[in-house]
Amino acid sequence: MKLVPKVYTGESMDVSFTPALCIHAAECVKGHPEVFDTKRRPWIIPDEGAADTVADVIARCPSGALQYLRKDQRPNELPDVPAVIGPNSSGQLVARGDLRIRHEEGELKTYRATLCGCGHSHNQPFCDKSSICKEGGNN
Repeated sequence: MKLVPKVYTGESMDVSFTPALCIHAAECVKGHPEVFDTKRRPWIIPDEGAADTVADVIARCPSGALQYLRKDQRPNELPDVPAVIGPNSSGQLVARGDLRIRHEEGELKTYRATLCGCGHSHNQPFCDKSSICKEGGNN
């Protein structure tokens, strides 16, 4: 899978979304439906919310599929220190920190990721919520 982000441009911040990393946790649409609305195109409109609020919602995205770049002289996201990796209730491995993750295309530098905990993902090492994993009760 290609880890190519789509960038949604706003006045105070740009938001990027990498579909191949998304595990559909829906933190974004639950956290700020005015900004993140999957029923509209474009589905992300950064200026529909206050930049600080949008940044807080994006920081809750466990997969790192959503990222932001501030344009308003406010700080960008900082990594958790120390880095923490552990399983969630679905068996996925949730990682937070200054991460460098090797994959078939190279290396991803991120602060958040959800990694495969069952070994069946077609997007290794990232979780893809594979139907095989769902049947087995993991991921």
